[in-house]
Amino acid sequence: MAAERIAWLDFAKGVTIFLVVIVHVVEGVYKTGQFPAQQNISTNIMGVLFTVVMPVFFALSGYVYTPPQNGRQYIIGIGKKLVNLGVPYVIFSVLYVCLQHGSQAVHHLNSWQDLAHIYALPIGYLWYLYVLFFVYGVVGLLTLLRLSRLIQGIIYSLFLWLAVTHTTALPYALTGVLMWTSSFYIGYVFKQRPTWLTHWLTVSLSGLLFVGGLAWQMHQGHDWFTTDMMTTTDVWAKLASVPLFLFLYQKNRGGLVSRYFTTYGRYSLIIYLVHAPMASIGRVLLLKLGVNYYALLLVLLVAFAWGTSLMVIYGTRKWPLLNAVFNPVAYIRQIASPKQGLDEQLKF
Repeated sequence: MAAERIAWLDFAKGVTIFLVVIVHVVEGVYKTGQFPAQQNISTNIMGVLFTVVMPVFFALSGYVYTPPQNGRQYIIGIGKKLVNLGVPYVIFSVLYVCLQHGSQAVHHLNSWQDLAHIYALPIGYLWYLYVLFFVYGVVGLLTLLRLSRLIQGIIYSLFLWLAVTHTTALPYALTGVLMWTSSFYIGYVFKQRPTWLTHWLTVSLSGLLFVGGLAWQMHQGHDWFTTDMMTTTDVWAKLASVPLFLFLYQKNRGGLVSRYFTTYGRYSLIIYLVHAPMASIGRVLLLKLGVNYYALLLVLLVAFAWGTSLMVIYGTRKWPLLNAVFNPVAYIRQIASPKQGLDEQLKF
């Protein structure tokens, strides 16, 4: 039973990270402004996938979350999260800015000074690692207070309400915690109450809310598709995507495609970190080479970003120092105890 659960989670992470690669590729091509005839295609893809990928990723992190039982476990656990998330966060922040300054064809150029402020304001797609660390910290702390799941659920719902309705500027970490803890905790609750996930009422309501929420977003027009964060317009569809897609992932029945995504779902952190800069590099190169056919460009970019990410995964198996970038805690353990393997991956 445990093996089935692990396989299902890895499959979910594998498919979801593949959707992340697709939506970031589409977003990058859309922002070039070179394909006005395909604008509706790009916006629809972004609108749907951005509504799904980040809520589901936070929920998957919540699903595998093990709360601390005492203060000592909390401190040790949050310290490990700081290292496992913080090391790649810093390294890829520097790498991403360096790559930006190596090309003039970037949509938003971060300054070198921005690197000095990544403790308060993350750069680009790395916001997920930044926010996830603080979500771990808040959920662990409230768990230590022995608050019931109901009380915590109410608190996180209030967090979300504040996040989507506030009009004053708040620190990025605070906004991120207010906005995303609810998705994380939904995943945790479904682990504690697995029958809720497959109940017909949960599936029906989440399906209706997701479809209805997407229709409402589209009806709003303007930049309805820029839904990387939560707003009053898309919050219901985003929340509904969690039980809906977890249910669909859980119904996976195996097969070649399933085994493929299950294999690489274990390395979703590596793919998440590597794919964005690789997609940017690939886009610049392919456009310079004259690849101006929209569909072909998307396919080649997804293949390039995904393929280079898999190459890095294979590299981490061969070179321990490279693995240390993505899983520093396991590398430290390997040094301390050589008999332990380096194959332990972050519960992402």
